[in-house]
Amino acid sequence: MTIGKGSAMAPNTSLRNGERISIGDNCHIGERCSLWAGESNGKISIGDFVSLAPNVFITASDYQFKKGLNFRQQAKRDRDVTIGNDVWIGTNVTITAGVTIGDGCIIAAGAVVTKDLSPNSIAGGVPAKKIKERV
Repeated sequence: MTIGKGSAMAPNTSLRNGERISIGDNCHIGERCSLWAGESNGKISIGDFVSLAPNVFITASDYQFKKGLNFRQQAKRDRDVTIGNDVWIGTNVTITAGVTIGDGCIIAAGAVVTKDLSPNSIAGGVPAKKIKERV
């Protein structure tokens, strides 16, 4: 794992496959956050000046869900998660594999981000949707 200057991470942060996790400068990773990079690919890249409130879960891997195959038969997919600069992520947010969050985004508490967010979006909900734009 690489962590930038001035960044701080709560001691009870959960990391998986840390060699594929990078955190920029002046970031804050709150209590009980989980950053789970993929097993063979699936990087998590966090920009500068990013704040993760407590209990944020970010995963860079998931499973396919093809009809006729049980859970154990499903193929696992590793896909990068990219979080831009100056992003605020609220308590209990989940960010799924393959998502890119643009610079300046704010994500409301409890949101589940399953799709990319354009820069300066304010998003919330399950699944997360753009509510308005940051001004």
